[in-house]
Order: sequence, then C-alpha cells, then structure tokens
Amino acid sequence: MMSGIVGFRRMRLSTSLLVIAAPVVAVAYGFPHAFTAMLPEPVGSAAVQAAPKPTAAFVPSTSATVRVSGGPDGHFRVSARIGARRIPFLVDTGASVVALSWETGLDLGLVRSDDTMDVTVATANGTVQAKAVTIDRLEVGEIDLTSVRAIVLPRGALAENLLGMSFLNRLRHFEIAQGMLALER
Repeated sequence: MMSGIVGFRRMRLSTSLLVIAAPVVAVAYGFPHAFTAMLPEPVGSAAVQAAPKPTAAFVPSTSATVRVSGGPDGHFRVSARIGARRIPFLVDTGASVVALSWETGLDLGLVRSDDTMDVTVATANGTVQAKAVTIDRLEVGEIDLTSVRAIVLPRGALAENLLGMSFLNRLRHFEIAQGMLALER
C-alpha cells in the first residue's frame, strides 16, 4: 500500500513538472535568443566594440549587412541617405546620438536659422548648446532606420557629421575586426 502512494506522488509531481516545464521548453526552442542574456560572457574573448542587443521593438523584419573599410587614419566613414540627399558620416561609437553640423541640419530642413538650441551637450571641445531633432529615415547601404534621434550642433562646432549610438544601438550587431567595420540589421 505504501509503495502505491509513493508511486502516485511521483507521478503527480512528474505531471506537475511537465505542465510547468512544457511552456518554458517551447519558448526556449522557438526563441533561443531569449535566454542568451542569462548566459555568462565567454572568458578570454577578444574585445570587440558591439552594440547592446536591441529590444524587439527595434529589430527589423529583414536583415542586411554593410561592410566598411577603415580609412588611412583608422576611422570609418560612410555615406548615408537622409531624404534624397547623400550625407557623409564618421562612425563614432563615442557619440551618444547622431550629430549633424549646422550646415547639414539647415540643408536637410531640420533646423532654421532662428531655432533655439534646446539641449546641452558635452563635446571633445567643451560644452555647447545644440538642437534636438529626429531624422525620419536614415539609410546606410541596405540598412534603413526610422525615427533616429539626433542633434544639430551650432555653426563651427562640428567638422564632420557623426553616426553615433542612437543609430548603432538599433542594429542587431556591429563589430570592428581586421580593419573592417561590419554593421548588421
């Protein structure tokens, strides 16, 4: 009689575990990347600049990869499209947001000469006032993102437009290896 009760309890416990574990296993099987955040970083892996994983809201449905060779100065420059215009950018992982020169902001219609600068930003040359803007659509090769946060700096404060982290963080992955920059959507 006693062995029958123990067997019944084991069966009841196994059934309970199955009911609880089945949905977890189904999610893990269907969406393995959902559990990768729980895994420890590999020890001794090479240091590679990479963006944090984007949230599901930022992951586009199609993928694209753009590869860029480093210039003689070691920097990576890309030609991006904003509207119908091609705009040169320096890729800058140290810039929190996409930063545009005053001239580029005026040319794109993102600022007017009488606009008030509404944010304070720290630059390599000190603190300046800038204008916060949103770029409706920013394309680099086959990668296009909408509603990209950006700033327009005052005249003379920026020599090159900077493709900063408000663009890079929304990519699936980016890395620099062997003189090449790979951007992946």
